[in-house]
Amino acid sequence: MHTNNHKIVDYDAVFDAKFGKQGTPSRIAAEERAFAFYTGHIIKQARKETKTMQPELAEEI
Repeated sequence: MHTNNHKIVDYDAVFDAKFGKQGTPSRIAAEERAFAFYTGHIIKQARKETKTMQPELAEEI
């Protein structure tokens, strides 16, 4: 017999413990790093889909 051991996780508490409470400098810095990472990932995916090389993208920008 297989049972699932699902646990409910309070991710706000996890983020608070790891990065600080919302609005604190450490949390703001972590959110900015996350935003930069995801933005880069989106750009990379779009570039791959259009088969655009980085120098071409730089020239376009």
